[in-house]
Amino acid sequence: MKIFLVEDDTTLNDIITTSLTGIKCKVSAYHDGVEALDNVHSGYDIYLVDINLPNVNGFEILKEIKKCKPNANIFIMSGDLDINTIISAYDTGCNDYIKKPFDVREIVAKIKNSIKEVDNVVQLAHNGIYTKSEKTIQFGNKAPIKLTKKEMALLDILIKYRGKNASNEAIEEYVWNKQSSDDKAYVRQLVSKIKTKLPYKDLIENHNSTGYKIHLAKEYLDKFEKEDY
Repeated sequence: MKIFLVEDDTTLNDIITTSLTGIKCKVSAYHDGVEALDNVHSGYDIYLVDINLPNVNGFEILKEIKKCKPNANIFIMSGDLDINTIISAYDTGCNDYIKKPFDVREIVAKIKNSIKEVDNVVQLAHNGIYTKSEKTIQFGNKAPIKLTKKEMALLDILIKYRGKNASNEAIEEYVWNKQSSDDKAYVRQLVSKIKTKLPYKDLIENHNSTGYKIHLAKEYLDKFEKEDY
């Protein structure tokens, strides 16, 4: 999980960074508003933004984040307890307003909860959204498509490979929890079944007859560093 952090208090910045790294988050930490503003477009999952920053106010950063990532998870951190400031932060698009001083464990708890929400939603090609908790795929304003348990398992293994080829053997083991066999008919049948539900048949692609891959949104792929399988 990639976290964007901008906090001009060096000590607090280091404490937050260390705590979030401890829960296996990759943190890009900034101390200056100008530098932070230049880097908000780098594909982060969660943003932690202080309001009172050198050179650029945190509200300007908040506005820029919402402009480039309308659905971003954004936490404002501030010692400004004026109700008008708090309301303005929410009106501008923050998800939560964390009042200073705070216990860093509060930040960690909120980030953990936000990670669960982020992991629950996968962005697919064709403006598709796969929501695991709802067991649905939805494309734009079209009606949600309900998935069976095995269809969800198929999507999960294909998404795990992040746009690369998932072999028939890997799919077989993951979906049916058994070793590979020569007969791949049931893999093809499951893929065919889910494709009949989809408005975009090319979302899942037969890859050189050796397996399948799913096309994910570039923004979703940008969350991850390259991995080999």
